[in-house]
Amino acid sequence: MTNPLYPAFFRLDRLQLLVVGAGEVGEEKLSFILKSSPNARVVIVAPWMGEELKGLLDNYDKQARTQEQSPLDEAGFGGDVLTAARFTHEAPAGEWRTAAGGTVIWYARRFKAKDVEIADLVIAATDLKEVNLTVHASAKAARRLTNIADTPSLCDFYLGSIVTRGPLKIAISTNGQSPTFAKRFRQFLEAELPDLETSNLLDNLKTFRDRLTGDFRAKVRQLNAVTNSLLASTEDSNPACRCPEGECLVEAAANRTASSTISAPAASPLEGAPDNEPER
Repeated sequence: MTNPLYPAFFRLDRLQLLVVGAGEVGEEKLSFILKSSPNARVVIVAPWMGEELKGLLDNYDKQARTQEQSPLDEAGFGGDVLTAARFTHEAPAGEWRTAAGGTVIWYARRFKAKDVEIADLVIAATDLKEVNLTVHASAKAARRLTNIADTPSLCDFYLGSIVTRGPLKIAISTNGQSPTFAKRFRQFLEAELPDLETSNLLDNLKTFRDRLTGDFRAKVRQLNAVTNSLLASTEDSNPACRCPEGECLVEAAANRTASSTISAPAASPLEGAPDNEPER
């Protein structure tokens, strides 16, 4: 069976997330979300909150007190504007911030059908089937995307295993066939992709890309040639093709191609890929 899911990366600083439930299931969902997207805007609705989740949010809030808020970006997001939605005429039972500018607000009461109106994404995170079904019905009636705990058939999106290394983010899905494999594969990738080295590699690639001149096709050819050399430098069994001590992979790959003319390189696996097109 193939996996028909279409992967997408949500900007949780620009979307409002509603989580119903703040016990063990809610703690699992929120710890996963805030680890990957610490700038998320979250509203929690639950009659009570578990100590583990409260401790997690308290730690985020403590770290946020020592950090300066990020500046606004070109779309006007960032800083103090990254606040979660609020219910009119209701006082929250708790409010926390994160160092990345995210906000979590908790309302200590039972779920109401109209709660979904403030959200773009809705997560039912309780161990009560009837509550989860009520959340799902309310969210679908309002045309909100939903994730229902332990009920894949009712989910519009899944929270899969994620590997983050600086600007690199890899999402892993087995379409529910084996979460254990997804977990082990995540651990494998985390071991094979050192955090600092991977971040430096991507930063240097961006620097190289920003310095390119010429038209679109010329830039694509140069980027293809350099990244093709980069792969060769890591896969070639000849030690001479490895990175020199203290030299980054991108620099080594660029040095190997600098002396050659790139006007008509041999086709590479990346030929034709719009390397300078932004991710969507």
